[in-house]
Amino acid sequence: MERVSGWFYDGRRFREGTVGWEDGILVEVRSGRTHNALAEGVITPGLWNAHTHLGDAVVTQELKGTIEELVAPPHGLKHRVLAKAKDAAVIAAMRRAMATMLRTGSTGFSDFREGGLRGLKLLYAAVAALPLQSLALGRPSGLAYDPREVAAILRASDGIAVSSFIDWPPDEIEKLAADVRRETKIFAIHCSERVREDIDKVLQLQPDFLVHMVHATDGDLVRCADARVPIVVCPRSNAFFGMTPDIPRMLRCGVELWLGTDNAMINVPSILREMEFAYRVARMKGEVPAREIVEMALRGRRLAEPSDGLGIRVGDRADLVVFDLPGSANGFASLLRASASDVRLVVSGGRPWPPIASEARRKPASRQGRRRVARSAK
Repeated sequence: MERVSGWFYDGRRFREGTVGWEDGILVEVRSGRTHNALAEGVITPGLWNAHTHLGDAVVTQELKGTIEELVAPPHGLKHRVLAKAKDAAVIAAMRRAMATMLRTGSTGFSDFREGGLRGLKLLYAAVAALPLQSLALGRPSGLAYDPREVAAILRASDGIAVSSFIDWPPDEIEKLAADVRRETKIFAIHCSERVREDIDKVLQLQPDFLVHMVHATDGDLVRCADARVPIVVCPRSNAFFGMTPDIPRMLRCGVELWLGTDNAMINVPSILREMEFAYRVARMKGEVPAREIVEMALRGRRLAEPSDGLGIRVGDRADLVVFDLPGSANGFASLLRASASDVRLVVSGGRPWPPIASEARRKPASRQGRRRVARSAK
């Protein structure tokens, strides 16, 4: 059995103790520290990046222009670049982005994968060598319903996620969503990112979650809450285009919020950065507790593991992050100040990242392994 020790989140609070796993499953969660821990620190479940476009990482030029000019299908910059890029370049770019997610504490992600079947194949090739849990949400290669193409995408993916309701002819997107429901797979959609969209028409598609909702009204948000449809917010992406989500207002309307990093050409796919920025944006709109922001980075796990809670529990998949942070009951506040250099160990499906040599596993965790920070003289 492998173990880590410190202050772990149990779904209600941070407690001092030990967490152990075997064969990819958590089998021990108890008080008291062990003497042979792989790492010590503040311990959370693996973070989940609930909305990514990882293929966009292949775009390297400086970005200028509106949402429509950069990301809207079918002629936005990202779509033009992806159409011309070589497969090997897209795979390498996605793999770099995935490695960044691991280094910054994410053990899983939900990707809106453009490019039809080809796009899905590139995503699977990129993630194959990494211990990441991925939900691949494909989409048709064009903005038209082709039942044969949709059936092929559904066979090869975890579901379908599209750009926006207003991008599609209404009868075409209704057929698409019906096919996804029939296969009992995930259907997701961007909504009210550029302009306000008709939430009743969107909810008639029975989406599993929506993304953005920056231009939603209070009534729109209440409708989502009543329908129990979560919303993924991506504050850094919205800010790039001069907008910010009103997180306190969304919560007041009863919406369940998740957190995502959106386009990899705009943002480094670090949920740690997204958490910090989301907290600052929320303060500008009226403030939310640090715990709420942290849990926004955990809730997306339910898509892949519906039975998992937000805390560390025996029987759950062994996805953990150990942060080199001061341990206390105030772990939420500490996490909102964390950076990549504070991540001591990531465990995804029981596999440590970075991999630990077998001889190192037999040695107790050492405080000498902590990062060293150069301090300027004052």
